[in-house]
Amino acid sequence: KIESIFHLAASAGVRESINHPTKFIDENIKNTIKVYEFAKKKGIKKIYYASSSSVYGDNNIFPSNEELQLNKPLSVYGITKIAAENIASYYSKIFNISSVGFRFFTVYGPLGRPDMSIYLFMNAIKFKKTLILNNRGKNYRDYTHVNEIIFYLYHVYLKTKNKRKFNLIFNIGGQKNYKLTYVVKVIEKLLNKKTNISLKPKLSVDPIKSLASNKKIKKFVNKKFKSISLEEGLKDLILNDR
Repeated sequence: KIESIFHLAASAGVRESINHPTKFIDENIKNTIKVYEFAKKKGIKKIYYASSSSVYGDNNIFPSNEELQLNKPLSVYGITKIAAENIASYYSKIFNISSVGFRFFTVYGPLGRPDMSIYLFMNAIKFKKTLILNNRGKNYRDYTHVNEIIFYLYHVYLKTKNKRKFNLIFNIGGQKNYKLTYVVKVIEKLLNKKTNISLKPKLSVDPIKSLASNKKIKKFVNKKFKSISLEEGLKDLILNDR
């Protein structure tokens, strides 16, 4: 008696997808089709799935909104997430399985992915290792605390649980981007430690900036959420680090 599926599983990571492209195709495209085929077989009519800010590639339009054309991915990971959105559209049109895709922007928080930049920064500072900053630390990222992700997933679900047919895409981002060097300084201050920094050239797969427009999802859920500042979020992460 499954009513809905939240499909948040994936192989994630832009750089990892360069080294293992076929793994990402299998995990993120083939397995997403398997989820939809399972839903089709069992008569499950609603799927909520994770997309990514990586679909925007190097569009270089900020803040990025859901209407931008997705024709400039920078990684196989981004390609697989565009594919997942197209899979959702196909199953909506042909098999009447409704979907909502959420484009997450650099999510962080307790129990997060250890390969994300914030965790790499935190561990380098904590254990006095050399911290590598690509693009000489001049990249900007829109960091989103996991609590904000959960808030919007839940309220979008409530808004759609009684609807019959929909195929929606939403950004979920922190709506403010921060320079990497500033993020490092905040973590150093919270840990009361300093670290050695090695400045490296820009990587071709890394966009210089990311910044979300949350206007669409805010209007849709029509619920207020007090955004968590980066400083508050990092303090929460460090206090609850496992």
